[in-house]
Amino acid sequence: MRPVKLLIDENLSPIVAGRLRSTGFDAVHVRERGLLAATDEEVFAKAHEEDRVVVTSNVDDFLALVRNTEIHGGLALVQDGDLLRDEQETVLRRLLTALEAEYRQDRDMVNRVLFVDYAGRLEFAEIPPIATGDEP
Repeated sequence: MRPVKLLIDENLSPIVAGRLRSTGFDAVHVRERGLLAATDEEVFAKAHEEDRVVVTSNVDDFLALVRNTEIHGGLALVQDGDLLRDEQETVLRRLLTALEAEYRQDRDMVNRVLFVDYAGRLEFAEIPPIATGDEP
């Protein structure tokens, strides 16, 4: 089983990424990649380059981005945007557990989205790109 690798967006705490790493998870924050002022597209491209799942609470913008991306390495959407740092960590640990279970079943996150909230609800979805009308 390959390890779950996360790229945590700027709307979540970089301290959480450090805490996750200190317990053995491969999690980096956009700040550590020099992407604090980067566009969502640049964040998504970096995650794809490093084979990481993007974790963000910027739900609407990243859903729109996914719908306009032919292939991506996965997206995890934290649906509660105003969580405190400890709450973020709780949600991300829950998210990691769910992703690890998927990977053990040989289901990766390519072109998939995981919706997660503080209450513990998890929902995987495959969101295909929006058709551009250029197809035959």
